[in-house]
Amino acid sequence: MNIGERLRQIRQIYNISAKKLARELEVDPSTISKIENNQALPSIELLLKICEYFKITPADFFDNVSRETTPEIQELVLLAKKLPQEDLKLLQQIAKRLNK
Repeated sequence: MNIGERLRQIRQIYNISAKKLARELEVDPSTISKIENNQALPSIELLLKICEYFKITPADFFDNVSRETTPEIQELVLLAKKLPQEDLKLLQQIAKRLNK
């Protein structure tokens, strides 16, 4: 997965439009479009702003779990990382129950 695909994936997971993301980051909407269409790469500064906006680390941004992992599982992992510990334990219990 490349940076553009990953940005689009994260944006879709958080249900944020490219236009809204551009507005929030104070960049031209074409900037987000060019990144997502692999016509440009974000500067380090912009990449850090993107991570900060989504409250993820750069490692989270680049960690797509595994190339063999489905997008659904990648989404679950990213969302689970943001859960409070108590909710994470509940999610773990649900997953264990469903796996029986």
